[in-house]
Amino acid sequence: MTSPWRLSAVPVARMPIVGSAAFFGRNDPDFYDLWFYVWLVTDGERTGLIDTGLPIGAADRAALEKANQALDPRCAFHDVRLLPDALDVLGVRGEDVDFVLLTQTVTYHTGGLLPDLLPRATIYASYAGVREMLCAPPGHPPTEFYFTSGTWSLLRDLAVAGRLVLTDGPVTVAPGLEFETTGGHHPGSAGVRVRRADGVVGLLETAFFDRNIAEELPIGIAEDAAECRRAIKQYRRVCDEVVALHDPGNAARFPIEPGRDSRSHLSTQGGQRHDRHP
Repeated sequence: MTSPWRLSAVPVARMPIVGSAAFFGRNDPDFYDLWFYVWLVTDGERTGLIDTGLPIGAADRAALEKANQALDPRCAFHDVRLLPDALDVLGVRGEDVDFVLLTQTVTYHTGGLLPDLLPRATIYASYAGVREMLCAPPGHPPTEFYFTSGTWSLLRDLAVAGRLVLTDGPVTVAPGLEFETTGGHHPGSAGVRVRRADGVVGLLETAFFDRNIAEELPIGIAEDAAECRRAIKQYRRVCDEVVALHDPGNAARFPIEPGRDSRSHLSTQGGQRHDRHP
């Protein structure tokens, strides 16, 4: 019998977004904190990450932030923690990471994917997301934000070494752990299903906040709102618990295990709303 998996979430950035971008069909002018995380998933024998945070290079982060602020100046990154620090907080060495599951091909999620940080991991990513980048650039986000140049070079090396898995899935990463393309937000949005001791947890990039899950409400900037709603409904059907990957409360719901690094997480306020004016 396989051991159940355990999940921990470390917040690595915060960005306010307008409610109309978070909730489909809602003319909500208030701003909400969108949080980004690096997740640790382990069964005691195998160790993996879900997502790798923002780009390591300052120029790459600045370019991504500039693109966000073209929508609104308040869409800026705060409380940024890069992958090396996230690994330190999780008490994990990069060379001990067996696999990485990327829930989005855009650099919000793939920025820390560099060979010196994760020297032996097998990488799982959405085939649909890579195919879109190469064959049908959507314009939003611009193609330049699908991977950094360093990550793109690494993907080539991983493919040669047989450590790159591009799939629309679902594919079993290990018993009790599945990865699949879900679409909705972008074609490359992905979901992860994790069998824990208390049931199956589904993590969805195509949902920003718990409200998206609870109300089966697509995100406001979904490329395909119907696909977004379908993914949320499916995960509610097959999982015991469904997690919106950018919800402010994830670090509290999935804390670091005792015995790992005990430093405090960045402070998050679940459901925090900002006034309309900075």
